[in-house]
Amino acid sequence: MKIRTEAVETELALLEGPDDPWPHSPPLSTTAEAYWRSLYERERTRAEEAEARCEELRLKEVDSRARAGSLKWHLDNCRSKLAARVGKLKEVRRAAKDARAEVARQEKLLRKAGVEPGKRSPLESLSKEVARLNKALSAALPPKEAAGLRRVVEKRDNTIASLREELEEQKKDVARLADRLAWEKMETADHKKTIQYRDEELIRLYGKLRESRDELRVSLRAAGRVKEGLKDRLLRAKEALRTRSSRRDAELRKALGRSRRRKTALRSLSRKNGRLHRTLRKSEARRARLEAELAKLRATGAVLARRLFGRRSERQERPRTGRRRGGQPGARGHGRTPRPALEERTEVRNPPAGARVCACCGQPYVANGARVSRIVEIEVSAHKRVIHRPRWRRRCDCASSPVEVSAPPAPRLFAGTSFGTSVWARFLFERYACFRPLRRVAAWLSDQGLPVSAGTLAAGAHRFAPLFEPPAAAILARQNEAALRHGDETTWRVQSLREQGRSSRAWLWTSVSEDSVYFHVDSSRSAEVAMKLFGVGGSHTVLVCDRYSAYKKLARELDGSVILGYCWSHARRDYIHCAAGEERLTPWCERWIERIALLYRLNEARLARYDPGAERQGAAFEAAHDELKNALEDLFAQARREVAALPAQAREGKALRSLLNHREGLSVFLERPSVPMDNNQAERALRGPVIGRRLSFGSDSEAGAGFTAMMYSVLGTLSLNGIDTLRWLEAWLTACAENGGRPPGDLSAWLPWSMNEERRRALTAPG
Repeated sequence: MKIRTEAVETELALLEGPDDPWPHSPPLSTTAEAYWRSLYERERTRAEEAEARCEELRLKEVDSRARAGSLKWHLDNCRSKLAARVGKLKEVRRAAKDARAEVARQEKLLRKAGVEPGKRSPLESLSKEVARLNKALSAALPPKEAAGLRRVVEKRDNTIASLREELEEQKKDVARLADRLAWEKMETADHKKTIQYRDEELIRLYGKLRESRDELRVSLRAAGRVKEGLKDRLLRAKEALRTRSSRRDAELRKALGRSRRRKTALRSLSRKNGRLHRTLRKSEARRARLEAELAKLRATGAVLARRLFGRRSERQERPRTGRRRGGQPGARGHGRTPRPALEERTEVRNPPAGARVCACCGQPYVANGARVSRIVEIEVSAHKRVIHRPRWRRRCDCASSPVEVSAPPAPRLFAGTSFGTSVWARFLFERYACFRPLRRVAAWLSDQGLPVSAGTLAAGAHRFAPLFEPPAAAILARQNEAALRHGDETTWRVQSLREQGRSSRAWLWTSVSEDSVYFHVDSSRSAEVAMKLFGVGGSHTVLVCDRYSAYKKLARELDGSVILGYCWSHARRDYIHCAAGEERLTPWCERWIERIALLYRLNEARLARYDPGAERQGAAFEAAHDELKNALEDLFAQARREVAALPAQAREGKALRSLLNHREGLSVFLERPSVPMDNNQAERALRGPVIGRRLSFGSDSEAGAGFTAMMYSVLGTLSLNGIDTLRWLEAWLTACAENGGRPPGDLSAWLPWSMNEERRRALTAPG
């Protein structure tokens, strides 16, 4: 598949137009996100096709080079064989030359031995035959047959050599006998018998020589037959070699032609490959720009998630009953909210005196009842308490009595300050219950007629820490006794950490039980902090949390003392994040959200039939429990099937594997109905401090961060139990002031779980 460079350059020009940042916006029926995604997919497809084409051309080039190398190897092999044959031919020629020299030498020896020079000697014929046989043997025979014939020839050569040696010895003996015969003829007749014996010996030797010559002739005839066979084989081998050589030459010429054509095609493909590379680089540049745009769009995944799923809870939308929202026609309303505890201040508003006289006759009007209306007002203003303490002097002369007496001074929370406990209570309430920044609290007090600087309020903050440490410690002890706790953490800024060369980021940890909330600020998010906060409780405490590794390490180190119950809201959030910006995953995400919502509905139906105080639950609860258990098993089974069918790098695989890996913690609520399915209670407890963190940018010092966590713990616990925090603060600070600026020793009247009902009503907000 080819990529048209003109189309790519045209679209690049459209995208990079100088006048309009959105030169070809999508039609009104589509969104900008879908348009950019489709454009990115189209360009990515083109780039992938170009890469595939380049890879195909590269493979063809490699194959052509391999074929050319193979043909070159065959050509070199044929050339080497031809050179070897030429060398063998030269060796045969040299052997023939040596054989001729040897024949000449043998002829000389035969002349010396008395053989006629003109007559052909058997030894000469034998030598020539041996030379020709060696030449034919070296040139034409296969290796195995040549080896066999060489052994035959070597055997004949050995026989000939032995015969030659015997012939030489015999010649020498003949020469010696001739000399001795000549000498003995001149001897006396006594030597005739010896001479006769010598003649007989000489005749016998000549007989042996004739027998050897006959055997040599037989061997030569056999060698002649072998020679003829070798000649035939040599001719056939030469013809076959000539045929193969001509065929190989033709093949090599064809291969060379093909190689040249392929080289031409390779040069053309290289030029085309260069053009494709340039197109690919342009496409990659455009792809990089589109990926940057897509990254910006994916960065708004939270916005997309809120748009798709933000208004839906884990329980999903319940089926409508058909009833209209709001008040129904003909139904009686509840009326205005009664407020019997509000103080009433009566005002009488009469018309002017002139309006109460008849304008015609001048008679005055008489009273005729009254119209009564009620308006709720609120007044918040600062005022000064001027306390006069009259002094009383004695009139008697009794020395045992004091000279002068007066009332004791009004108790103050801090010596040397003019602010009463109500001012400090209002400051703490606005700062830590309403989460206002310090400067806004100072501005609000100034608006109420009490100008005070933010530095004055900040300087008094460290003096409050000893007053609130006892209730904070009691809250932590109450947390450690709870069988069910919620844990979570969020970031918190401590500006003084920058002075130590560290990051200013710290962590605000929270622990929430049924009737108390505890906060702790630490510069670490490690398991050691979790151990300090959650590791002191009793055995088999259930901690509902997210899947952060510090909680997992806490459970391992405590070895079963803490049971982790993982939050289904976080599991649901995985699927939302997975589908954010991916339209193809939206139906898949909605199916999984519906499965999780079914678990919430079934658990809610089960809890409606649950009796915490009963030793044995009813049949309705058991049926609802079984239905919930089956739905949970089906959900995990579906996750296993989908994971098995997905590739390793699939986007949705991470959420499914996380669900299966945390199955044990996600199933804690099944056997423990009192354990909720999610950790929303802890996240709701962190909502207010997070607002305060955004408004005040955290804390300036570690001591300030610790006091902030302490106040969040105390006021959060009071608010969780329905206690009016402002009333409690005023009463607590007044008790501390009356105790000499120290907290009361007995905390039972101040903690929500230990105070009596009468005191609870006194500290509860009116109405």
